Amino acid sequence: MSGSRAVSQRHVAVFVFADFGHVNPTLGLTRELVARGHRVTYVVDHRYTELVERAGARAVGYTSRRGAFGKVPDPSAARLAAEGYELLVETMDTVCPLAVAALASDVPDLVLYDFESFAAARMTARILGCTTTVQLSPSHASNETFSMRAQLFDPEDPSMRQGGAALMRFTRDHGLAPDELGRFLAEWDDRNLAFLPREFQIEGASFDDRFAFVGPSVAEDGAAVPWTPPGDGRRLALVSLGTESNRQRDFFRTCLDAFDGDDWHVVMTLGRGSDLAGLGPVPPHVEVHEWLPHPVVLPHADLLVCHAGMGSVMEALYFGTPVIAVPQTFELALTARRLDDLKLGRWIDRDQLTSQTLAAAVTEIVTDPGTPERMARMRAQVRGAGGAVRAADLLEQWAADRAPSVSGV
Repeated sequence: MSGSRAVSQRHVAVFVFADFGHVNPTLGLTRELVARGHRVTYVVDHRYTELVERAGARAVGYTSRRGAFGKVPDPSAARLAAEGYELLVETMDTVCPLAVAALASDVPDLVLYDFESFAAARMTARILGCTTTVQLSPSHASNETFSMRAQLFDPEDPSMRQGGAALMRFTRDHGLAPDELGRFLAEWDDRNLAFLPREFQIEGASFDDRFAFVGPSVAEDGAAVPWTPPGDGRRLALVSLGTESNRQRDFFRTCLDAFDGDDWHVVMTLGRGSDLAGLGPVPPHVEVHEWLPHPVVLPHADLLVCHAGMGSVMEALYFGTPVIAVPQTFELALTARRLDDLKLGRWIDRDQLTSQTLAAAVTEIVTDPGTPERMARMRAQVRGAGGAVRAADLLEQWAADRAPSVSGV
């Protein structure tokens, strides 16, 4: 904790998309803010209420209609746009009025939000007169040079047109003048926190001082988790597709067949609520769990095989562990490609994944003499980005500055 200067106690509101990969990167920052005496309120799907409350925050809960958004392998552009439209409507029709009602008697000093929550968060800030808004990027940030949304969505898609029309109605109904729209609808804020180091950001050198790349906040204390590394001299691989239950049995079976039990011990996490027996027979060198926190295993791991979720990737890089990425969506493919470009791992297209292609990628990584140096350099960059302490310092500074925000206040 910083604690190096006296600051006013602040109330911080957090709006995040209903997904573990969006909630989890904020929790270290929340713990740091609470430790400094600030109060934090999340407007969040009920599934994550317990998680944010354990971090010391208050939760204002709702039930999201997220469904399978971002979870179905290789979704079409049309499906992404249609589901994105439904979630946009949810933020405007459900999240915004809920937040305004919940926060009106205790107006926040800062409003933090991810891009998926921008309409609700910026409008809530505008209605309540909160001058300091900060956009959070759990994945790659966007600016004038690189746009994540332009990579993902076709502006001519009918659902995108519907979304644009819905946003126009939403802003008009809340009194925004035409000359305010450009700023309100911008893909980034005047203040932005990205939970990755600049060196990993796509086009990182093009981002100016509106963007702070603070890296991840990784909780290293695994004392409460009953897991012990094998300690038998074999290499260790962690295989995971994230925290949530999934039905990708074939992926895990392929990974089972790719690792030789004489050389490797494999830890697999199938996701909370998964049917472990449904995986079928498991060889002795493989242990299967619903879930283990990655920071418990990664300090002992020689390799992570994952879907290229940014949270998983940042945890691996924090510990200097190379990654084999098998992305499930186009957004994740951007991160997989970045790993490959920086030679911090290998990208295998999902359609090309076999036990043979995976085994070959594993061999390439562990026999490449440059891997240890590259991993050590990125490990230092991830840890040197500042994490939760630097992020909290910046938020305290920005709250004190009270500069006008994109919300129009």
